[in-house]
Amino acid sequence: MSRPYPAVFMLAWRFMMSKASDGFLSLISWVSVFGVSLGVLALVVVTSVINGFEGELVRVITGMNGDVLLYTRGEPLRDRGAVEEKIRRIVPSTLASTPSFVAEMMISGPNAVAGAILEGIDPETIGAVTAVPARIREGRLPTPLQEAAPATEPAEVMVGSSLADRIGAKIGTEARLVAPFLGGEGEEGAGSGAPRVFPVRVVGIVKMGMHEYDSKFVFAHLASVQKMLAYPGRITTFKLKLSSKANAREAADRLSEGFGYPFRARDWSQLNKNLFRAIEHQKVVIAICLVIIVIVAAFNVVSTLMMMIYDKTKEISILKAMGFRPGQSFQLFCLVGIGIGTVGTAIGVGLGVAVNVFLARTRLIDLPADIYSIGFLPVVTRWEEVLWIAVVSFSVCFLATIYPAYKVAVRPPLDGIRYE
Repeated sequence: MSRPYPAVFMLAWRFMMSKASDGFLSLISWVSVFGVSLGVLALVVVTSVINGFEGELVRVITGMNGDVLLYTRGEPLRDRGAVEEKIRRIVPSTLASTPSFVAEMMISGPNAVAGAILEGIDPETIGAVTAVPARIREGRLPTPLQEAAPATEPAEVMVGSSLADRIGAKIGTEARLVAPFLGGEGEEGAGSGAPRVFPVRVVGIVKMGMHEYDSKFVFAHLASVQKMLAYPGRITTFKLKLSSKANAREAADRLSEGFGYPFRARDWSQLNKNLFRAIEHQKVVIAICLVIIVIVAAFNVVSTLMMMIYDKTKEISILKAMGFRPGQSFQLFCLVGIGIGTVGTAIGVGLGVAVNVFLARTRLIDLPADIYSIGFLPVVTRWEEVLWIAVVSFSVCFLATIYPAYKVAVRPPLDGIRYE
């Protein structure tokens, strides 16, 4: 399409704002703009909400487990220092690491009994790798049991917020941890497989922001867990924090290969692989459905142009008789359709971004955390996706103008003035 003349721009503006037919054409033009805006608005907001879910899950998972999780599927490890040195040798991009001891337990509180995952943490290094200390809602991190403490001395624990609500635990509440099948070494009854009960006292409540973690995890000092479970100095898991430019998946693969069986390393994306895959598929399906809304709005643009051609038949024919070339007629109605698409896309993008900012700042919409894993509606605007949405909307509207513009360009001028 050749460069339009200034007169073509002026005529396109006059046709869009036409007051002919009692203002009906002007109304239809704005209805077309509204249809395009609505489709673009829906695309911007919905894709941003899905991005928000994905980003919030990444934040919570890395805040709980670090970038990479290295664990043993066999007996707990003895030499913590040698393992950490080997980790840094295999993955030089490791910024920090923290050890832990993880065991499946049951916890009995004042109101209920629930399954739990007991994790012994090192308070000196946990904050450098995870966000657990920053997510404490009440209380503090647990301190270790004394070496000479009797078996009846309660160990200090920190409980997930949903688990605390379920069992009725508050700061200072006495509870019991039950190990159904206890292994261990060096203590009477260890390795017998007999259940054991450990008294604990709640000194902190933590809210990670994901129901899967908040409803299951109980944190205690690493030394306390090692003493209770009769595994002195043993470790089951290492959590790693990598540099921002490091590839977590490659680091996990190198660790799995470097350590071999019974070790296994998983990066943050592998910890909830099915959930992330479902989010990606859902994003594609919803985007396709919403693009169809924009296409439907583009059909409204076609109908607007066809009605405009019918209403302006005499004017177009007179212009052609005065020397208005077919190419200029084609440009005229392409500009009308492009104008509708541009205005509709700009309004839709502006409103969509405004809604995203409002939802992100206010967290107005609450969600049931036990269903959606997250208790609020997260929103993350990715500008490259907003740009693609704008380009797709503009392109669809432009393609919709081609047929009506072509029809008016090839129409003989006598058809419009024959009966005048």
